[in-house]
Amino acid sequence: MKARRRAVQIAGILFLFGASALAQPDEATRTAARALGTSGVEAYQANDFETATDRLEKAYEILRVPTLGLWSGRALIRVGKWVEAAERFAEVTSLQVPQGEYDVQKQAQVDAGKEFQTLKPKIPLVRVAAEGAPLSEIAIDIDTKPVPSSLAAEGRLVNPGQHVIEGLRAGERVRVELMLSEGQRETALLRFGVTKSAGESGPKVVTLDKGSPGSPTGRAVGYVSLGVGAVGLTLGTVTGIIALGKKSQIDRNDQCRDEVCAPSQGSKVDSYNSMRMASSVGFIAGGVLAATGVVLLITSAGSSKTEAYVSPTSAGLRGSF
Repeated sequence: MKARRRAVQIAGILFLFGASALAQPDEATRTAARALGTSGVEAYQANDFETATDRLEKAYEILRVPTLGLWSGRALIRVGKWVEAAERFAEVTSLQVPQGEYDVQKQAQVDAGKEFQTLKPKIPLVRVAAEGAPLSEIAIDIDTKPVPSSLAAEGRLVNPGQHVIEGLRAGERVRVELMLSEGQRETALLRFGVTKSAGESGPKVVTLDKGSPGSPTGRAVGYVSLGVGAVGLTLGTVTGIIALGKKSQIDRNDQCRDEVCAPSQGSKVDSYNSMRMASSVGFIAGGVLAATGVVLLITSAGSSKTEAYVSPTSAGLRGSF
């Protein structure tokens, strides 16, 4: 029964592709386009959406009739190209309906309009904001495509999935990655001049912009960062204990007075300094990674505006949760 219904559907599309339209190609080209469109519909009904999209797109370029545009829009949705599908449905509603089989072609336009209205609120949207610099002074790229700052601030529709937003200003490039799902609206915050370089005073700040709630990638990276950070903190603790032991030995050494030792005790002093340095590095690096892991785990669950910070005396989180 399903096979018979499918055959009827494909036969109907074949007939409709033959309807007259403005600027129609010659008969041989129309025949080839009908065959290509039919095979595209067959691929769609067989759930081979990549093949369906490719064939329907090519056929629609030759025969711009509402029925074919409707099917090509449906195929675009199936391969995750929701923005392109919405544009296709909108285009179909504005096509001039050919006189042959007017009612059927007009119905395809009506269906395209309905599917456009259903799809549009599902399409993710990303807005771009800036901190530390005026947005108008930033060259903005969304997925490597330049976007005027005024339009970026208003919001840009994007397909579901991973997206990269970059801002360039005065040689400083800021990158934000977002994972967007159906209907999600997010703001990518480009933060300029936030991270302090080595040697500057104050805590080092690691800024993290959240992706979609429950992002598996964010959680995985968060757990890894947390684990590596724990190793660093453990290393800092162990080497710190060793350093304290060596310091105690130096303090009891008759050849060391007022934190100055005789040259013969140089190896002991060097060993103590090495352990002390290793302890400091372990604590600082471990603190940064552990705090970063916590932030990633929190933001992957849907928190926002969160920063991890670490200094020689403290580490933690700040922001809103």
